[in-house]
Amino acid sequence: MSAVGYPRPYDGISTIHEAVAFLDAAFATQLDDATMQDTKPNEPTAGDARVREAFCALLPPDVQRRFFLRIIGDRRYWPRLRTLIGSPPYSFLLPEDEGVLRASGIRRGRVHMAAADVTATSYAEFGKGHYEDAAGRLYRVVARDAPPAASSKMLLPWIGLASGVRIVADVRVQKRAIQTKLAIAKGRSGPAAQASLVFPQVGDVLTLRLVSVLRNTAVAAAAAAAAPDALRASVQLGRQKAPRSPVARLVLCVQ
Repeated sequence: MSAVGYPRPYDGISTIHEAVAFLDAAFATQLDDATMQDTKPNEPTAGDARVREAFCALLPPDVQRRFFLRIIGDRRYWPRLRTLIGSPPYSFLLPEDEGVLRASGIRRGRVHMAAADVTATSYAEFGKGHYEDAAGRLYRVVARDAPPAASSKMLLPWIGLASGVRIVADVRVQKRAIQTKLAIAKGRSGPAAQASLVFPQVGDVLTLRLVSVLRNTAVAAAAAAAAPDALRASVQLGRQKAPRSPVARLVLCVQ
């Protein structure tokens, strides 16, 4: 593990195919460890949180869905879903996936496995995200333009975002107590703090920087030209996940 707590095996991953292979092995290891330790259902074991962060960071929602639907074919994973993936409803599932499992079996009191409509990333499913801006807003790339026809490889979400590439990214503002929000809104903490309370608007030009765990990897250093630490992108469209939600979905064009 690196000094910042980023698992070293990530350093050899640049494509979705490699990410899925890594997660297959990581999930299997966590399952074996839980079995050997006779861990109770839905109770974590060492390493679960790290694997969950990898699941959030490495796979876009459509691939997360395929991965999830495949592993639940093995009933041994059912007691590990809460600690390895999180609690439902899962934003990466589609409405027609509602009946794949019983949500209350993963977390008591949960009713739905999926949202009634296709929705943006949930607050918890951001993990550490992919990018952040100067206001502390967190961004997760969930879709992007197809790669050039000459390349059949699907790259990790944050790699290869060259000028002109359009991406769909979910943005999350930090949850704060109402008193804190009011103090910030009054300008007591400066303009960056004020910006942290609201979503970017259509026409805004954002400067986004890779989150620290993604900057401190060998693959990031080797692919600096394809995955620069920072990029600029203009906001073309935006829609809040739900009224009062701290998450919104944006369409961005990389400059």
